[in-house]
This record gives sequence, C-alpha cells and structure tokens, in this order.
Amino acid sequence: MAPADLFFDLDRTLWDFDRNSREALQEIFEELAQSQLPEHRTTAEFISVYEVENEKCWAAYRAGQLTQQELRPLRFQKAMEGLGIEPFEGMGRIADEMGEAYVRRAPYRTALIDGAKDVCEELKARGHRMFILTNGFDEVQHIKMENSGLNPYFEAVYTSDALGFKKPRLEAFHRSLALAGSNAERAIMIGDDLECDVHGARLAGWRQVHFDPTDSPTDLDVWKRVHDLQELLNLELK
Repeated sequence: MAPADLFFDLDRTLWDFDRNSREALQEIFEELAQSQLPEHRTTAEFISVYEVENEKCWAAYRAGQLTQQELRPLRFQKAMEGLGIEPFEGMGRIADEMGEAYVRRAPYRTALIDGAKDVCEELKARGHRMFILTNGFDEVQHIKMENSGLNPYFEAVYTSDALGFKKPRLEAFHRSLALAGSNAERAIMIGDDLECDVHGARLAGWRQVHFDPTDSPTDLDVWKRVHDLQELLNLELK
C-alpha cells in the first residue's frame, strides 16, 4: 500500500505555541501594559490569566460567537479584568495595542516541538504527501510556516480562514481533502486537540493520531496516540 496522506495540525503539534506565545506575551505586557495598570501585576500573573481567557475566546470563535477582529483585543481585555483590575481610562486602548502587537510578534518566533523537523523530513522521504490543516488565522499561520522552516515538507497549508470552516466542522475536512486530491480512506489527521483534530477527523471518516505529550485521560476512541513526535515513525501510516 502507498504511504497515507498526512494532515498535521500546526499549533502545539509542530509549532511550539506555548513557548512562542509566552515569550511574545512577556515582551508585550512589559512594554505596553505593566507600567500603565493602576495596580501592579507581575508578568507571570498576567500570562497565567491570559492563557485561560484566550482559550475561552478561541472556544467562542470556533463556535461562531466572535469574529477574528473581536477576538484579538478581547482576550487581552479579559486578561486585565481577570487580574482583578477594575475598568480604567485607556484599558480598551491598551487591549487593542496588545492585540496588534501580539499578531506582529508571536508568529515570527521559531521554536518547534521537539523532533518536528526531523520527523517531517523522514516522513516526506518515505513518500508521504503532507499538508497542514489548522484553525489558525491565514495571515499568521503562513508566517509561522515560513519562518520556522516547515514549508519545504508540506504541499499546502489549509487554514480555517481559507476553507471557510473551522475544525471540527466536517466541511473543513471535506474541503481540505478535495483541495489535496485525497480521500478519507487515505487521510490521517495528526494533532493535539481532541475535539478539533481527533473527534472531527473521526466523524469525517479519517484515521486519527492524537499527539498527547501530557498523557491526558480521555474516553474518546482514538486510532493511535503518540506522546512524542518521533513515535510517528514507528506507526504503519499506509
């Protein structure tokens, strides 16, 4: 049998979202916000609250309750409020500035999940056609791919912006298959998110590999699970 077509998620699967994001957040908070807050808060306090609020905002975005433009400043506004800071004059402006700065800085960072390039190089050498299927914004995901050196391993990058649908919507999987000239029997989705990557792919009739470095418990039926990207090389991906 020919090698399967592999569809990778990007953030937290290949691109080290947590490390890259935290480094950018530290810079942004210290430069744009910390000295302007009416009450002192540490960078660690801010990042901890921001990450919780960011996940809530992304869940609302995936559900169609927020637009891309609304999400960007709102997560920073919610983070400041989550720090226990009462609304003050200029809070909205600071949130807007932080939202814009984050988009300008974070995607240019280049840290990858351990083994990402080596694994992609080997899988490509084995004859796999490889694609990115991501819910990230079109303008930033292509920057991440280019600057981190991942582009040479992938035939195309399919974003929710370009597809018109976000994972786990079946349309996101169906449209990416059509664009790739593949089919559900040949496709394998590899990603860290149980809902978006694993559950969505399973409903679409694809095989799924859950990249789960934290070994989180789940009742979801998963085709394969790996804790390290190198383990992909031990799977029969045909």
